[in-house]
Amino acid sequence: MASDMGEALTRSSAPLHRNRDFAILWSGQAASELGSSMSVLVFPLIGYSITGSAALAGLATAATLLGRVVAGLPAGALVDRWPRRRVLLVGNLAGVAVFGGLAGATFAHHLTLAHLVLGGFAGGIVGSFLDPAASAAVRAVVPSEQLPLAYTRLQARRHAVDLSGPPLGGALYSIARGLPFLVDAISYSITALSITRLRSPLPAPASTGGARSFRADLAEGLRFVWRETVIRTLMIWGAAFNFAVTVVFVAVTLRLIRAGVHPAAIGAVDAIAAAAGLLGAALAPSVIRRARTGALTTATTLVFAAIITPMAWTHNVVIIGSLLAGGMLLLPANNAGISAYLSAVTPDRLQGRMNSAAGFISNAASPLAPAVAGLLVGSVGGRAATLAGAALVVLSTAPLLASPVVRSLGRPDSWTRAVTNLSQ
Repeated sequence: MASDMGEALTRSSAPLHRNRDFAILWSGQAASELGSSMSVLVFPLIGYSITGSAALAGLATAATLLGRVVAGLPAGALVDRWPRRRVLLVGNLAGVAVFGGLAGATFAHHLTLAHLVLGGFAGGIVGSFLDPAASAAVRAVVPSEQLPLAYTRLQARRHAVDLSGPPLGGALYSIARGLPFLVDAISYSITALSITRLRSPLPAPASTGGARSFRADLAEGLRFVWRETVIRTLMIWGAAFNFAVTVVFVAVTLRLIRAGVHPAAIGAVDAIAAAAGLLGAALAPSVIRRARTGALTTATTLVFAAIITPMAWTHNVVIIGSLLAGGMLLLPANNAGISAYLSAVTPDRLQGRMNSAAGFISNAASPLAPAVAGLLVGSVGGRAATLAGAALVVLSTAPLLASPVVRSLGRPDSWTRAVTNLSQ
């Protein structure tokens, strides 16, 4: 591994903006993420319209997260066995089927809560294959020294999508409830088409020996993630942070729904925060170069907790959006830095399993968050639910503060030493 990574870290390459395959992956996934960002907003809206219950409204969102967790580990092992190009193509076509089915049922006025939940679960399974395959594809077409920049551009794409997706989803929902699902299905088809234009074949990783059992592959991925202190600690933090942030976002959404705020206005809250995320993504390359990665993660978490706390005392979408905007500024640099580090120190044959194992650990508790948020809003009110979420965000810093290795994790130019250490 050391020799392979050393070559990847030192070889010269063309500027990232001239990398055709990266541009195709970037733009193709942008279409899919645009559709998904609309569906994420629409799931609780339709759930609430079907049931009239804040607690039940979050079930489809919870099912999506559950699908990702349940399928995450086997999906990663399969991504490391199958050609990544094929996984991306078939996975996006599966997304067309899932969300096309939801759109058809909604237009036909036959959509039930059970169908909505099953659709969310299936969508989560699709995502559990697409995410590690897409990350492995980026790792294959982008030189290691350009990974921090590549991941900041992926973060910029995500926030650009978040800026336009929720308002568009809310507006389409106001016209017809099935429209966001239909557009999501179309977005998956666009992404599938873009995959066919890649020049890189993105084959399955080279075999490292004789035939291995599927169970052995799963175990190897988990061992790789768990044995390394930095990776393990970041994933434990991620599990606590993702759970807490999901509680906050679902609680705020349900509060606004119960207060009678128009769906388009609810989408605008996310759009305001996404605009700040886009600004943060523009600043991210400079932040990543100058800030120590471990310290940046702790600072990002504490700043986010402090800024979202005042949301408990208002239903004003402009104020809530502005507060979320402040909390989002550092997140792109933090997320890009962590993602680039993980990709840089992981050999190609383990990319799928690392991404899936890391995703499994960091999102293991997330499926419970929408239900917890719904129960909190329904039992103690939206203000208490929001404050509880903010407190959980603060508590998520505990594993970071307890690990001197993570606190000392340096800038990208020090990651070469981490690669060497991991290979020993």
